[in-house]
Amino acid sequence: MRVLVLSIDPNAFIEGSAVARRFRLQAATVERLDVLVPHGPGALVQLAGNAAARGFGLGKVGGFLRTLAAGWRIERPDVVSVQDPFLLGLLGWIISRMRGSKFHVQVHTDVFHPGFLSHTPANRPLVLLARFILGRADSIRVVSERVRQSLLSRGVHAPIGVLPVFVDAPAIEKAVPLNRRQKYPRFEKLLLVASRLEPEKNVADAIRALPEILRTHPKTGLIILGDGSQRQALERLAAKLGVEEHVVFEGAQNPFSYYKAVDAVLVTSHFEGYGMVIVEALLAGCPVVSYDVGVAAEAGAIVVEPCDLAAKTAETLSSGRRAHTLFAILSEIEYRDLWRTQIESAPAAIGMTPARQTRTEKLPVIGFVGQGFIGKNYADDFERRGFSVVRYALEEPYRQNKEKIKDCDIVFIAVPTPTTPDGFDDRIVTEAVGLVGNGKSAVIKSTVLPGTTEGLRARYPRVFVMHSPEFLAEATAAYDASHPTRNIIGIPEEGHGMHTRAEEVLRVLPPAPFELICASRESELIKYINNTMLATKVVYVNMVYDLARKLGADYEVVRDAVAADPRIGRSHLDPIHKSGHPGAKPGRGAGGHCFIKDFEAFRRLYGSEVEDREGKDFLDAVVHKNIELLLGSGKDRDLLKSVYGKDVGIKKL
Repeated sequence: MRVLVLSIDPNAFIEGSAVARRFRLQAATVERLDVLVPHGPGALVQLAGNAAARGFGLGKVGGFLRTLAAGWRIERPDVVSVQDPFLLGLLGWIISRMRGSKFHVQVHTDVFHPGFLSHTPANRPLVLLARFILGRADSIRVVSERVRQSLLSRGVHAPIGVLPVFVDAPAIEKAVPLNRRQKYPRFEKLLLVASRLEPEKNVADAIRALPEILRTHPKTGLIILGDGSQRQALERLAAKLGVEEHVVFEGAQNPFSYYKAVDAVLVTSHFEGYGMVIVEALLAGCPVVSYDVGVAAEAGAIVVEPCDLAAKTAETLSSGRRAHTLFAILSEIEYRDLWRTQIESAPAAIGMTPARQTRTEKLPVIGFVGQGFIGKNYADDFERRGFSVVRYALEEPYRQNKEKIKDCDIVFIAVPTPTTPDGFDDRIVTEAVGLVGNGKSAVIKSTVLPGTTEGLRARYPRVFVMHSPEFLAEATAAYDASHPTRNIIGIPEEGHGMHTRAEEVLRVLPPAPFELICASRESELIKYINNTMLATKVVYVNMVYDLARKLGADYEVVRDAVAADPRIGRSHLDPIHKSGHPGAKPGRGAGGHCFIKDFEAFRRLYGSEVEDREGKDFLDAVVHKNIELLLGSGKDRDLLKSVYGKDVGIKKL
């Protein structure tokens, strides 16, 4: 796949910048990535072997025309992606029409937010232009659920995916806290604003709140990191209010060490598309007091009205509490792979869309048995899309919903199916199907051996039992549930209206680029093939990693070059990684709740069904090598023991 990105960020030309780094990461997932920056410097920079950035060093009109010409001459891209829905979006739309490419629009700001509309008269025509561009997009990527809902409420019909701004969590974790006593000895409490000093950031409100804060915390300092056109005006405001001795302008700096040293961060912007400072500060454990902008509410900030800013900030300083983010922070690998998924899905119209029902259809009531990471994230997605959802699990607060399951129209079953030293155990699935009401549909999301769905249909003939494999990664389960790459429904028979019921299930799922109704034995096998192939890939990659180190080769160079082959792709090419479940630590080997148990179940199934000594030896070798990797790095030992017993690694399998 060839991708053309129209960017507004000249940092793409600065070696070592976060922007250049991000483009290189993205390039590793596609055949070709070209970046055109209309107002960037007149330069051509090779970002990677298959990626380049070009700027034209001209004014707005000249840059626009030169970019248009370059977009015509470049080898035809499959997708044209633009970084805003304004003039850049117009340029990208023209190029996509000329070249017959799909058109993908990124939206980083809530363009329909009243604060954006009223910020300056120039924004009014921009909003009109955005309506035009968004109405012609094949797919849209936004940075938060809030922006997605804003677009949906304005009647935007293109599929909308959510991909948060990448936050460098490891860098924040490694940051050394600022020595506050040495640098600011006169202050007992420290507040921080990390922002461009421009009108829309409204830093003035933070300064205006300071006199009231000083009444209860007289030795408080407000540190302002950032530069911009408003600096002198803000300095004059501090002097006018008599708080200039409590306000320190430090200029633009990396804020990571400050997050770990100050008592609270203030965000007083009129509007934010995302609000990276909010997420970064919370990730560092620093409380954030913020207006209701960007992802403040979603991320876990203390959201306040402007009139309550001073009082809530003073209260936060008195509490002395630390904070944490409610967001699941994506790693570089996860961010890159999700970017690739969204770009690749543009032709297929994938996205977080409302239920696929006609306006006259009544939405079915959806039940969920099991609220682990699979059941929970699917249930959350259905609720976001307007369905009535009933959740039952053994944990509180869901235990009391057991009897309500029988009244649900469609029940998704996502419960454990462990592989143990004694064999495969599907008893919990069997019990769960027994909770579904007669004449209702039971959709098994759990991984089960081929033939299981047929057996359950025979046991519960008055329930429409189906199988639908899930493809969620633990670290990105919420996103994966809302953005399926495949919707597969396996039915145990063709008669008795089973196919019609499967079509009903497909209609309530978010649309996917690949959708299939097939025999349940096929869908059950698809899930095992998916997991065993990826597990084998992880084991093989670890062998290549060891070979590269022995030969003195840089594995990351090898990895990125291999990943550029679209037949191989970037996923599962990192030999050292964590499984994704809470508390997991990085290590080597194919771990996690699925890979270990599913590979072993597949190995046993193949050994019992196929007369193939070499095939059995191959699967045995993969298992033994994976056990060696997992035990050697201390990764997922408890999961290994649950499948192979406490003597795993000692006794012969």
